[in-house]
Amino acid sequence: TGAFAQSSVQIDGQYDAGYQSIDYKGAKVGAFAGNGSTTSQINFRGVSDLGGGLKAEFRVETDWNTVSNNGNTGAKKADGTVAAASSFGNGELRGGLVGGFGRVDFGAINNAQLDAYLTGQPFGTAVGSAFRGVFSTDAASAMGASVVRFDNSARYITPTFNGFSASVLGVQKNTKANSTNFSTTTGNFDYAGVQEFSLRYNNGPINGIYATTKQTLAGTEGATINDATNNTLGANYTFGDFTVYLLNQTAKSNLVAGGNGVNRDVTTVSGKYTMGANVFIAQAGTAKNKIAGVSNTGNTSIFSLGYDYNLSKTTSVYVRYEKLGDKAGLTTAPTQIAGGNMTGTDRTRTAIGLRVGF
Repeated sequence: TGAFAQSSVQIDGQYDAGYQSIDYKGAKVGAFAGNGSTTSQINFRGVSDLGGGLKAEFRVETDWNTVSNNGNTGAKKADGTVAAASSFGNGELRGGLVGGFGRVDFGAINNAQLDAYLTGQPFGTAVGSAFRGVFSTDAASAMGASVVRFDNSARYITPTFNGFSASVLGVQKNTKANSTNFSTTTGNFDYAGVQEFSLRYNNGPINGIYATTKQTLAGTEGATINDATNNTLGANYTFGDFTVYLLNQTAKSNLVAGGNGVNRDVTTVSGKYTMGANVFIAQAGTAKNKIAGVSNTGNTSIFSLGYDYNLSKTTSVYVRYEKLGDKAGLTTAPTQIAGGNMTGTDRTRTAIGLRVGF
């Protein structure tokens, strides 16, 4: 009863919707959509004060579609097909203990690759960020399906010492290592093994994190794909109304049953300038495809612009623009618009919309 009296639950989130267009050299689609500047989500957060500086905390994140009922229910669309449904708790799930020892969490936890990625550029995972274009947040998936969290994971974060903290996250690799085989029975949920480490520094105007993730990929180890790694450095420095960002990522995987696997190196620099209610952001960089013998030549260029006008502390209108010149052949077009008049994987994306925090 005493512990219950010290418990609280908070609801917060983001609503993002507007008009977006994407153009792959002649294959162009435009529509009203969400997540032009951030991920629309509702969070339930809880904390229970256990005394002596010890707390139990949890987060349940639900990402939702802000422009389609079908997108939230999985109902049939006008063309008769069934939409992929959002569902309760489809985002980060974590619960654990926090105290003088640091923090321990269990669940489906956002990985440190995502933390580093969000630290190293101001576009989040939305239009302008090159997320799932040339950057990924896990080593096992193709960039177009890159996940930001791992099921069945456990994480430990150290206390902060003079601005420094570290974390370790792990997922137990089960026999079949196939994440599509799900069962509620313990031991029957086969999943690729994950070992992740990160080091963070956050002190005054300097914020930086380096994350390294190693995964044993889906399939029998050694038969299809062996180990894969992601190493990401994200940093930013604020001085007055300016913030400058640096993001670097190397990703490698070894495809031993044919093909070339993955070997790429991406670096971007970004800036943000705040002038009253106006926020201007920009990013530029290059991605290199370093696989031996690939036919693609040159680098993939990244260029992004953004503007926010803050109507209040929680509400903004925004514009986003992103251009990828994909000479390295790193991006793939969505199957809905591939083919037809499409002549390459160069792309531009634009978005204009409204973002409301609560």
